[in-house]
Amino acid sequence: MKTIIIYTSKYGCTEKAAYLLKNQLGEETEVVNLMLAKEPTLERYNTVILGGSIYYGKIQKQMTEFATKYQNELGKKRIGLFICAGAKGEQATQELKSSFPEELYNQSITKEVFGDEIYEKKLSLLDRLVLRMVKGKNKSVNGLSEETIERFAFAMKKW
Repeated sequence: MKTIIIYTSKYGCTEKAAYLLKNQLGEETEVVNLMLAKEPTLERYNTVILGGSIYYGKIQKQMTEFATKYQNELGKKRIGLFICAGAKGEQATQELKSSFPEELYNQSITKEVFGDEIYEKKLSLLDRLVLRMVKGKNKSVNGLSEETIERFAFAMKKW
């Protein structure tokens, strides 16, 4: 079965997560960043995984537009959803749920919050200032959960 991971990544955390996931899923998996590449044709794929990062409580508009535009076609595929976010618990669950159309969220085989990594040197000045004020983080952190990524991959492979 052909699988594609379609993601949006501004500073690299979601890109890293997408490639960690690809390594778990195997060679038949392709990876596309919607922020850098044209929209892929979905007809060749049985499985589509959508992922993005959360900025100011929302996923990037490119992912929102893609998921909405192709919702009917995606509805005929095996779907997995993930976000990279610093929020925990109920807030993280709400961010995940609000990132994708409700029908896709409900039909997905698995959905997870992979955590976050912040590469402060890559952030814009505004994003660095907001990060320091809101989260109190002033250096890069390593918060991607490889265990969660492995669990996600396992769920996608077994179903």
